[in-house]
Amino acid sequence: MSRLSLPIFAALASALALSPSTASAQAIAALDNQAAPAPALYAELDRTAGISSSSSSSNSSSNSNSEALFEAPGRRLVSAPAQTAPTATRSMHPFSGLAVGVKFGLAGVGFDVATPLVPQRLNLRGGASFISYTPSTIVVDNLNVNGAIKFQNADIMLDVFPFHGRFRLSAGATIYNNTGLTATLSVPTGQNFSVGGTDYYSEPYNATTNPAGPITGAGTFTFGGNNVVPRVTIGTGNMLPKKGRITFQSEIGFEYFSAPTVVYNITGTGCQNYNAGVYSNCGPIPQSNIISEQNMLQGDLSDLRFFPIVSFGLGFRIH
Repeated sequence: MSRLSLPIFAALASALALSPSTASAQAIAALDNQAAPAPALYAELDRTAGISSSSSSSNSSSNSNSEALFEAPGRRLVSAPAQTAPTATRSMHPFSGLAVGVKFGLAGVGFDVATPLVPQRLNLRGGASFISYTPSTIVVDNLNVNGAIKFQNADIMLDVFPFHGRFRLSAGATIYNNTGLTATLSVPTGQNFSVGGTDYYSEPYNATTNPAGPITGAGTFTFGGNNVVPRVTIGTGNMLPKKGRITFQSEIGFEYFSAPTVVYNITGTGCQNYNAGVYSNCGPIPQSNIISEQNMLQGDLSDLRFFPIVSFGLGFRIH
């Protein structure tokens, strides 16, 4: 080998050292010694590499090297989009919600429970009310009536919301009703009273002449009995609102009872004549007069077939 050939072989060796594969290896080694570029730069390089790889087949090998470079473990810094938590929405299926409420009204203190059949259009609602109190003495044909008035009822209703808002129309039934007055009857001695259109005087007790004593008795006034009766109301408030949980409720309407019933049970002695402390024509009150009095009082109460409904309250949506 001549001395001239030595420089030539040295030049060839230098050229081989700069071949593409060797250059790529050197580039990787150089990049390993540098800080990683910003994520935006990597994203731009990835997009550029994708466009270049589809333009010509001659550059495919260099692009593959570039993609391998930036997809190497620990080198791809393009961030995935942030995941957004799904927004919670209320179900629109029948029986998908539940609400409870309290109410106060003519029928006393009560509660309601509601669930949707067609959300924001139609609810199924059930409830009950009850109260018991003792009024002042009631005087009926000079009979003193003392007792307790009791309201106990349960109902089931369909609430329709024609405008998808608070206003509602309701119809249903009172499925249990125990409303009435249980009373004791009394007439002070010497007091005049009327039974069945006939006047009597209550004779005082006397062991010889009147062992039965003055007029006493018991009466039961029942408004409709325990019958299933229809009821209709209008009101405001949806117990299962679109937003929020607490709603104000109001309701007004009526329920249709059967005819009220009155039962008298009178004991003691009544006298048709009384003059200067002397009683005459005395004896038990005839049953025919008692029945006649019952019928007259029952007729006076016939308008109570339409019993009013008025209530106000608050509803709370559980879910």
